[in-house]
Amino acid sequence: METVKLQVRLTKEDLKEAAGRYHFREEDFPLLDAIYQGILPLLQIKAYYQWGEKGTPIQYEEYAIVFLTLGDGVDALQDVYLERKCLSEAYIIECVSLAILDKAYEEFVKQLQKKTGKWAEKIDFLGDTYPMELLPDLYNEFETMDITYNESLVLLPTKSVVFLLPMSAEKQEGVCHICSHCQNKRCIFRKEPER
Repeated sequence: METVKLQVRLTKEDLKEAAGRYHFREEDFPLLDAIYQGILPLLQIKAYYQWGEKGTPIQYEEYAIVFLTLGDGVDALQDVYLERKCLSEAYIIECVSLAILDKAYEEFVKQLQKKTGKWAEKIDFLGDTYPMELLPDLYNEFETMDITYNESLVLLPTKSVVFLLPMSAEKQEGVCHICSHCQNKRCIFRKEPER
């Protein structure tokens, strides 16, 4: 198992794109920015990964199993807002966290490609191609991490994900555009690929 600490920051353009994607109005932007600034010192972004072997049930030739988290500080801040019934602020934390996770995937993929000289083919979240029920088996392959899961297979901290990252010697484009690989074509948050 290898651990990578990631430094991810959103630009104003990233925040504006997230605001539009998650259906906020222009006048909501100052609150989004303020909450984002409050999240920054709480971020402890880490990716834990190791290489998997082709076999049952995962059929990729060469791939990394990746657990990525923003850390538990963001969950704690969201819990404070929820306890105080500040639902808009809690929702903003959720949306901003998703934007930060998007950037974290990009950063991790870049670092792994640079380290290996190979190209990621796609980000395959558990629950897309392979079922969530594989989580315990994949999790048991790792040493101690700052990520756990509950009996419902929900990762904790909640701002965490697990995905497979198939690798190739051939250069790939649009790997981090996760919407293009997602099966849910009717998602209201679907983001169109950049042209």
